[in-house]
Amino acid sequence: MINLNENFLFKSDTSNQNTIQDHDAFESNVVLANNSIEKGAWDEAYRYLKAAVGMNPDYAQGYNHLGIFYTRNKKYAEAIDNFKKALQIDFSLMEVHYNLAYLYMEREEYSTALPYLKEVVLANPEDYETYYLMGICCIRSNMEKEAMSFFSESHRLKPEHTPSAINLCKLLIKKDDYAKAKNILLYTHMKDASLPEVNLLLGIIYKMQKKYNRAMHYLREVLLTDKNHAEAYNLLGECCMETDMEKQAETFFSMAAKLDSLDMEAFYNLGHLYYKQEKYRNAIYILEEYLKTKEASDTINSLWSENVQTNEDKIVMLYNLLGYCYKATKDLIKARSVWEKSLTIQPQQQDIKDALSDLPKPLHKQVSLVID
Repeated sequence: MINLNENFLFKSDTSNQNTIQDHDAFESNVVLANNSIEKGAWDEAYRYLKAAVGMNPDYAQGYNHLGIFYTRNKKYAEAIDNFKKALQIDFSLMEVHYNLAYLYMEREEYSTALPYLKEVVLANPEDYETYYLMGICCIRSNMEKEAMSFFSESHRLKPEHTPSAINLCKLLIKKDDYAKAKNILLYTHMKDASLPEVNLLLGIIYKMQKKYNRAMHYLREVLLTDKNHAEAYNLLGECCMETDMEKQAETFFSMAAKLDSLDMEAFYNLGHLYYKQEKYRNAIYILEEYLKTKEASDTINSLWSENVQTNEDKIVMLYNLLGYCYKATKDLIKARSVWEKSLTIQPQQQDIKDALSDLPKPLHKQVSLVID
């Protein structure tokens, strides 16, 4: 994809030079524009480009350059208009398809970017980078099946292309195809053992396969490169829990929670560990701290977006655990309160319904009819 922050020099379009009244003036403006672009002086290039397309309305490359100028200045409507003019004149200019795709991806209009990227791979079926970009567009458009196809093709064409390998493996892991994902990741790891995301995914796979010591090896490799990687700390804690190393697990969960105050899994895991150890007050403190932070975050996010997304399954698990902690400390009113919240999210929880029914009924304050 053309990087709009770099300089590019293109040849002028000579397809209709015979129709240009002032041929020398046109060529002069093209040369001056290209020289300015080569120096990165786009503001200077702009006036020469405008003059050139004024003299030759069929100068496709001029409209392409104008599109780049407008994109760089975030004038997207003007950029789109000029790119489309370029394609109307010469649909075979692949850099224009790239630039339109880049613009739409920058605007997060991924499904709109896809057709332009498809034109590029139709012209060059060996272009692994464009297949990768198509995969990214599909992921962002909730088209996982198509994304896997594009990432697979990119990886087939260039196995050394790490971004394609990583994104393909994420989808394979999501589909529980650990064997294929592991083979790709081990090949990538062999080329560069320091990549945090590759080590993280290998750690996840070995953890899912219950090979906890092997998983911990790769997760520690992540932390050697990035000591602030909250997810790696949390996964290490989970591996420690599975291998009866509760003290180490507490350290890792605490670190993950400290690094990411919205990491629900880390807070839940730490709270669950304290509950298991019958440190109910500690568990309540940790779980309540998370809920306070989440509530504040949701309030702020709601100011910017109407749809504040929450992983309902996980928040329900957290409410349920907090309810059991309150019950263990004899705070039955709060236990009832959080379990009722849990049931408003997922009403079909028979175990929580049973737990609620086992609690003493709340005493209602008697209302006096006597008026003083």
